[in-house]
Amino acid sequence: MVAGHVILNLVVFHRGWLGTFVRVILRIFSYIRPYWKYTLAGYIALLISIGMQMSIPRLVEYVIDGGLVQDSTRVLTIGVLAIVAVGLTQGVFTYLRSFMFQFLAEQVGYDIRNHLYRHLQFSTFSFFDRAHTGQLMSRGTEDINSIRRFLMFSMRMLVQSFGMLLVITIILLTINWQLALLSLALMPVLVITALHFGQTIRPLYLAVQQQFGVMTTRMQENLAGTRVVRSFAQEDREIEEFDHELELLYDRNIDAIKKSAFYFPFMTVLSTLSIAMILWYGGRLVVGGDLTVGQLTAFYLYLAMLQMPARVLGFVVNSAARAIASGERIFEVLDQKPSIRSKPDATVLDPIEGRVEFQNVWFRYPETDEYALKDISFVAEPNQRVALLGTTGAGKSSITAMIPRFYDVTSGRVLIDGHNVQDLDLPTLRRQIGIVLQDTFLFSVTIKENIAYGRMDATDEEVIAAAKAARAHDFILEMSEGYDTVIGERGVSLSGGQKQRIAIARGLLMAPSILILDDATSNVDTETEFAIQAALAELMKGRTTFVIAHRLLTLKSADQILVMDDGEIIERGKHDDLLRRGGAYARIYDLQLKEQEEVASIGD
Repeated sequence: MVAGHVILNLVVFHRGWLGTFVRVILRIFSYIRPYWKYTLAGYIALLISIGMQMSIPRLVEYVIDGGLVQDSTRVLTIGVLAIVAVGLTQGVFTYLRSFMFQFLAEQVGYDIRNHLYRHLQFSTFSFFDRAHTGQLMSRGTEDINSIRRFLMFSMRMLVQSFGMLLVITIILLTINWQLALLSLALMPVLVITALHFGQTIRPLYLAVQQQFGVMTTRMQENLAGTRVVRSFAQEDREIEEFDHELELLYDRNIDAIKKSAFYFPFMTVLSTLSIAMILWYGGRLVVGGDLTVGQLTAFYLYLAMLQMPARVLGFVVNSAARAIASGERIFEVLDQKPSIRSKPDATVLDPIEGRVEFQNVWFRYPETDEYALKDISFVAEPNQRVALLGTTGAGKSSITAMIPRFYDVTSGRVLIDGHNVQDLDLPTLRRQIGIVLQDTFLFSVTIKENIAYGRMDATDEEVIAAAKAARAHDFILEMSEGYDTVIGERGVSLSGGQKQRIAIARGLLMAPSILILDDATSNVDTETEFAIQAALAELMKGRTTFVIAHRLLTLKSADQILVMDDGEIIERGKHDDLLRRGGAYARIYDLQLKEQEEVASIGD
């Protein structure tokens, strides 16, 4: 009654577990399909090596009964030579099998990692707003390694175990069916135990992988913000919080280890009981003359072979559980299709003239209820400079994010040259929009490569011209290797102003039709800002330019100034017109003048 209840619970639980197993395994196997020849060769080598292995007990039986018992040197010699030949053949095909499966595992791991990376490159901004870098890093490293280990070992052992179970069972029945039934009596217990282990260990490993991602996120954020941590003397707090995440990871690993630590000794005990029963009953058959010593020895060797797959089944289930948990996490990312992509019949607008129009645009970020933009309408003609002014969170950056279609509007339309941006070919659109963001990011490569990032085919002369225009050329020449100087991670070896000027040069080198400067001069001093503005004034000709800045010096010469507040345009016009109105713009202007006077008085 109790056994039936246990089996019923296992069947009910395994419906969900096996469904997940099959679904994820089929997804993993889809990456194997291009390498079916290697897979086939691997399994052929596996079958031959198994065949050689399973012929050895019969040869041992032949040597014992025909050679030792019968005192035949000829039989003994032939049997021993045959065992050596079989062993050599098995060694050759075991090598081939091992190579094929390891090659397959590495190739599939490469393809999945490459697929994941490519998918992330085309994922939308909204995806990264929700995702944690550490979790993504965990999926791209540890989770893929779990799948590699499964393909390299467990997938082969799964086929090998069931194949050996079937063949050896038949062989044992032909030797002595009573002894075979006795020896196989514990096999259902071993199988049920392995299945139960699989369904209980998978969620534990999934929890381990999730927590590993959390821990990696914590470490990544700490390393990226190391200067902030030290500036605020928060080392002890960071250590304490990292210890907390590490302790959770440790606890979840220990939970999984406890399950594994119980399972493997239990399987060993069952295997030992099976061997003891065989020796007791088989010995009685030999004494009674119903079984020869060679047959009992062969039977024992076959049973030992059968015990190996039974014991390894735990490792297989263990590895499969990790692979399934990892596969779920990887395919969870891959199944999130980018919501922003080019339509099949997208319009290729090249070149862009630069007319930008917002028509009653409303926008809110995913998973938020508040609108970041509310009924925004304006037109920017080619060769115009549009300045955006407002407090933090007013919606300035949200407007500029709509133009290259980093996000799609919630309602309304954004038009470029009369075309809805949602109807335009996305790569072509973005290649013609130069962007210098407030948060400057530089890669750990040479200065030249950073400037040419948007145009890798740019000549040295073009790179230098862009750097001169951004007033970066002089300080670059002062560096050890000039334009070939490799900068530190995120440009840590450069000052804020230097990083910003390299970023400006990078944007200018693209010669874009539309230029977006998101507080691009926030990290430079007033003198440098003036020099950059002089260069930009010349380079902005013929381009539609959107400028976000807090210093009104940057905005005064704009053809159109949009004053933002809480996602709405509360004022619009030119500098002089807005000053005469005495509204929000005038108040901000007076405030900045007052601050400048106070600074000047302090200097005096």
